[in-house]
Amino acid sequence: MLLSPAASQTRSRLLGSILALSAVTHVSQLAVYGTGSDTVGSAAFGVLYAAIAAGVFRQARPAFLAAAIFPAIGGLLGLYRLVAVHPNPFSVFHPILDVVIVPLAVSLWRGTAWE
Repeated sequence: MLLSPAASQTRSRLLGSILALSAVTHVSQLAVYGTGSDTVGSAAFGVLYAAIAAGVFRQARPAFLAAAIFPAIGGLLGLYRLVAVHPNPFSVFHPILDVVIVPLAVSLWRGTAWE
């Protein structure tokens, strides 16, 4: 079922905002924890999320799919980091965001038409 333009715009703004928040907090880990390999990897996901957020704010349909795929992968990696590598508050916060981001992104991807 296609979303109305108003619903699509509202959900896109919400999704883009959450992705932008996640991007900032991912990158900010460099200032908090330094440049260990797990932190640099997490920061790289933050840069990717910023790029995806820009596409989501423009309501680019491929960005909705990217917003479903990459945070799902990042969430799994974040949980692994929490359990096995470097337990920290960011590794709790980010998977929680991902649980909101992924279904919202899927609903936008499925609810919008190719233009």
